[in-house]
Amino acid sequence: MKLKNSRTWKQSGIHSVSICFVGFAIAFCLRYVLNSALDESMSMLFFSMNCIVMAYFFGFWHSTGLLAISLPTAFFFFRKPYYFFDGIAMKDAYIVIVYVSIILLASWIIEWLQRERYAAVLQQRVSETRYQLLIESDQARRVEHARNAAE
Repeated sequence: MKLKNSRTWKQSGIHSVSICFVGFAIAFCLRYVLNSALDESMSMLFFSMNCIVMAYFFGFWHSTGLLAISLPTAFFFFRKPYYFFDGIAMKDAYIVIVYVSIILLASWIIEWLQRERYAAVLQQRVSETRYQLLIESDQARRVEHARNAAE
């Protein structure tokens, strides 16, 4: 059975966007607090974790939007020279390619799995409803048959 509304598994609207921004703020705060320990390495670690978690709850497009604001934030605040955009070096380009590909791939897989799970739940509900209707129909048929046999 093909379901056309499998995209509706996730929440949407201002509530989901606000939760994504809260997650972004938490990721930023964690990275800022641990900046002295992590230095330049893993500048996108907490941001990528946030993107993947938000993909699980709110889907691919929310995650992609978070990625779009996380990359410049990470490069501005957590890559040398700090608080300055100095252009993208080859090392930075590799980091961007790696993080973008990992986050997009993980978000797409999560979106696909969530849609399949939602479709399976809907099919199970439809199957249960059809079974209940079959039982009710069979009971009604038996009652009618017993009534006709008694006459």
